[in-house]
Amino acid sequence: MKKLIQLIIFLHLSISIIAQNNLVVAGLQMNTSNSIEDNELTIIRHLNSLKDKNVDFLITPEGSLSGYNSEFNGYELKKALERVVDVAKNLNIGLILGTCYKDSIEDKEYCYNQVRVYLPDGTFSGAYSKILTCSSLDNPGTGEMMEYVQGNVKTFSIKDVDVGILICNDLWATPGYTTIPNPYLPWKMKMAGAKIIIHLINSGTNMDYRAFHEASAELWAKALKIPIVEVNAAHGNDEINAGSGVIDENGKRIKTVMRRGEQLFIYNFDLGLSDVR
Repeated sequence: MKKLIQLIIFLHLSISIIAQNNLVVAGLQMNTSNSIEDNELTIIRHLNSLKDKNVDFLITPEGSLSGYNSEFNGYELKKALERVVDVAKNLNIGLILGTCYKDSIEDKEYCYNQVRVYLPDGTFSGAYSKILTCSSLDNPGTGEMMEYVQGNVKTFSIKDVDVGILICNDLWATPGYTTIPNPYLPWKMKMAGAKIIIHLINSGTNMDYRAFHEASAELWAKALKIPIVEVNAAHGNDEINAGSGVIDENGKRIKTVMRRGEQLFIYNFDLGLSDVR
């Protein structure tokens, strides 16, 4: 009996050590609409599907809760956000949640295209706001540059690993959508200490950009020698122009899902091995 108890204690400690040395993320390629209620229900449904899967964080696409637009009800968004965070907390799952967000400062309202990070215990760890906002070449300074307040380079400590977050064009500086100098944000995230980059996307279905989008992410991962997790928004059954999944430090896509429809993937980073340097 004494040896059995010792074995149980040993196994418990071993499992705890393994859990501490691993970061398990789930990426949700989901349809995003202008209905906050519909988006909320989709996110909560997938959170519940991850129960007992030992997932540390769920990652959602750009604008996944609010919809990819600035004309949303800020109060409705905040109430939906509270409910989503509460469900995630009860499941002990953290959130790396793409959503636009409105905040008032001295009675003036500001809108951000953000990623909001919540730890598994529900603690708000902070937000990253899109920096390289898009505008038309014919009308520089319009579009996203008028709608959203730009953010700053920052990283988040997740399981003692510095994680960088980028939103869509932040990584690409896509020709045709970028009218300001390229700030080379993936490199700046690396210089800020990021060991993993998480890239939230809502890039659409124009296949003219697929090769550029995917090659850019692969080359940045290879050049920086760090993995990149990408989670794009689905557009019904239409094929999207940037795949969701995981790119390793050599620029190879080691986790992929179909480029159409709702998809959920899980990836386990071994923090003690070469996945994170």
